[in-house]
Amino acid sequence: MTLEDLRAFERACSGRYAELIRVLGLCGLRWGELAGLQVADRVAIPGPGLRLQRAVLASSSDGSLYVDTLKGRRSRTVPLPAEVQPVIEAWAEGKTGDDWLFHAPAGGPLSESNWKRSVGWRRACAEIGRPGLRPHDLRHSCASIWLGAGADPKVVQRVLGHASAAMTMDLYGHLIDQNLWEAAERIGGNTGARDISRDMGKAPSTGVVGA
Repeated sequence: MTLEDLRAFERACSGRYAELIRVLGLCGLRWGELAGLQVADRVAIPGPGLRLQRAVLASSSDGSLYVDTLKGRRSRTVPLPAEVQPVIEAWAEGKTGDDWLFHAPAGGPLSESNWKRSVGWRRACAEIGRPGLRPHDLRHSCASIWLGAGADPKVVQRVLGHASAAMTMDLYGHLIDQNLWEAAERIGGNTGARDISRDMGKAPSTGVVGA
């Protein structure tokens, strides 16, 4: 989804927990990573972010929740876009460091299935014309939004927690290809950039060739 699609989906969902659409779609978290966040996982240096250190998962046998290590067993820090920062601060208000950042209504960690019911996930998906949408697809949308905004693939790799930038490119390289043509239109267009086809072969005005 685009950024506008994501915003429309959040509006289609109901209740306070709909804000988590924004967190998932702009920070690229897996559901277990979001559910595993505690208040003390917020960081402020070098900028506002979240330190991902654990995941809360549901047992395949009975659906009970348990705390596990992250996929790949490597912690990472995710920067917070401006739209997400007030959501994080509002959920952290009045809590201690080891409290769950996004707690269940009755306390404790939040389960994916209960969250989907509380926000009216199925109804909202139908409303925006995406009946098969999954929470994990918001992670893919995050990659699309960041790459579409011109973020370097290495940056997106670190946000998503991929093992390498090559993995990110394998998954989302088609978005880079789209950006190539958009960049070509901006160069020498009506943005004020010079016509490079006219200037090809000319030395820079500084006289320093290859600067």
